[in-house]
Amino acid sequence: MRLNKLFAALAAIVILISCGKKEDEPITPINADFNGTVSVIFNGSPFDNENIDVNFTPSEDGKTASITIYKIRFVPQMPVTIDVTIPNVNVTVTGEVMSLSKDQVVPLAMGGEYPRYTVTGLKGKIVGDEMSFSLNFGDYPTSFTGRKKI
Repeated sequence: MRLNKLFAALAAIVILISCGKKEDEPITPINADFNGTVSVIFNGSPFDNENIDVNFTPSEDGKTASITIYKIRFVPQMPVTIDVTIPNVNVTVTGEVMSLSKDQVVPLAMGGEYPRYTVTGLKGKIVGDEMSFSLNFGDYPTSFTGRKKI
C-alpha cells in the first residue's frame, strides 16, 4: 500500500513537470559570424557575391549592433574588395526572432565614413542560425542571406 502511494505521488510529479509550460526566455544578442550571399542590384540586374562573411556585433545592452560585411564588391567592375561596417543598427528581440532595422546611417569603410553610400531602409532578422537583411547603399539595393558559421 505504501509503495502504491509512493508510485502515485511520483507519477503525479512527473505529469505536472511534463505538462507545465516553460516560459519562453527571450534570446540574447551575441556576437556571431555568418556566411552567405550578398546580392546588389546594379543596372537593373542582380550582382551576386557568394561565400561572403558577415559579422554581427551587438552593443553591451543588446539594443544596437554593428554589421560588418567582409570582402565585398558592389559592382562587377570594382577591382578590389572592401570591408563595410554598418553601425548603430537597432535590435529588437521578440521570442525567437531578433529584428534588425535602421532608417539611415553612414557606413564605414577603409578607415572612414562613406556618406555617398548612406544606408537607408535596413530591415532584417536573425532566426536560429539564419540571418537575412536588405538595405540600400546609396542608390544600390542590397540584400544578404546566410547561415551562422560553425
